[in-house]
Amino acid sequence: MDEDIEILRVALEQLLTERSVWTEHELIEVLQAPPYELFEADALRQPLSLFQTHFLIFHCLYRIRCDWLAAAKADLEINTLRIQTLPWQAGESGLQQHDPLADYYLDLTQLTGTDEAGVEALLNDFWDNMSAGRRGGQDTMDFESACELMDVAPPLCQQTLKRQYRRLIHRHHPDKGGSLKKMQDVKKAYHTLARQM
Repeated sequence: MDEDIEILRVALEQLLTERSVWTEHELIEVLQAPPYELFEADALRQPLSLFQTHFLIFHCLYRIRCDWLAAAKADLEINTLRIQTLPWQAGESGLQQHDPLADYYLDLTQLTGTDEAGVEALLNDFWDNMSAGRRGGQDTMDFESACELMDVAPPLCQQTLKRQYRRLIHRHHPDKGGSLKKMQDVKKAYHTLARQM
């Protein structure tokens, strides 16, 4: 695995040197295509392979960031929607705050120790936290409209509702050619229905 990770790290460093701003999805698409072909075409279809692909990319990005800062070469802003090469500034590396995400992604046992059930638990925690954080009046719509938008019918079960929500969010995500408005509507419908359960 170490050799595969090093190949991915070198490819990512090359891409970040050629272009300074990327999204994670753009990087994955490039790395799936020739000349790289480092990920299978269906790498994002199943939750476990999606997690593994994401983890490996972020692992390499954090390694690159550490290397660049140590060499006073550059800095790297890392999140799924914006990965950006930034100029190195003297004194910056000594002032870096502790980053728990870097700790997580640099620990390969997080990758090797996470199976399908672990990924499902991570996703459930994420969607539960999203739902709990959005309990305001602006996120409601009537029950029938919410069912129609989510393409579900009563009786509803939490597992089916979450699965449909993830499918629709994935389909309507702007990185996939969808619209932010539609994604927000799906989110509003999900929260409306989740409160009824």
